[in-house]
Amino acid sequence: MAKTSLDDGFFDRSAYQNATLQLRLVETELPENAVSSLAREVVRRLAFRMPRHDNINDLPTPSEIELLCAALLSADDTAADQFILAARRDGVDPGVISRGYVAGAARKLGEMWDDDRISFIDVTLACGKLYGIIRGLRHVLAPQITAGREVRPALFALVPGETHTLGIEIATDHFRREGWDVDMLVGLDHDALIAEADTRHYQAIVLVANSDRMMEPLTRLSFALRITQPLAHIIVAGGILDHHPDILKLVGAEAAMADLDSAIGVLRGVLGPDAL
Repeated sequence: MAKTSLDDGFFDRSAYQNATLQLRLVETELPENAVSSLAREVVRRLAFRMPRHDNINDLPTPSEIELLCAALLSADDTAADQFILAARRDGVDPGVISRGYVAGAARKLGEMWDDDRISFIDVTLACGKLYGIIRGLRHVLAPQITAGREVRPALFALVPGETHTLGIEIATDHFRREGWDVDMLVGLDHDALIAEADTRHYQAIVLVANSDRMMEPLTRLSFALRITQPLAHIIVAGGILDHHPDILKLVGAEAAMADLDSAIGVLRGVLGPDAL
């Protein structure tokens, strides 16, 4: 495969770099058990949530998956990127990249981790690279992931484990009274929230949390949504904004809703001036 550049039009370099910075911040700001949970989240979402492919002959061989995993685990930070981009340059369909290469590598990494063939440090490094690749490919892979979903402007979601519902209910009602047709999800656990959100394609997702103890579930939720809702803008709201000055970088969000008065302006700023 010919070597190709991260500046290739197939690749969103900005999203890739932001994902890389987020992973580095997560590793320094969150405890090891939280980082491990996030790594498993990435593996699980990439390995088992990609659409299935009908023609097994189009999928990569086990040896190709081995080579990709070796690239993900190598000290060369660009080896896996170049592997995927070269596959695309060679004409591999985006769906095969997502369903075959990425999902196959995620499954293999998970098996190696469970069998103690790779260490915690190895898997977090590899998952970070794989997550960055997925973010870099988001515009190309999005049609494969969101096909058939109804497009909706925004979802307001209470982070699992958060018990204060009044704020999100007031905010959702405020948007609806202003003419926004937005959805709200409260009282769901992590997997149920992701499953419910997957029924639609949201342009923006507002994640609401209040207490400092919600940082880990908030970050985990953001990671999952970045995979299952690749084009959605993530916005953080609630009292948790007061506890972490770097919360947007840590969560990987585009914006924060600090108060109700500025909330509609924030969402318009993210979605564009023509958004209702």
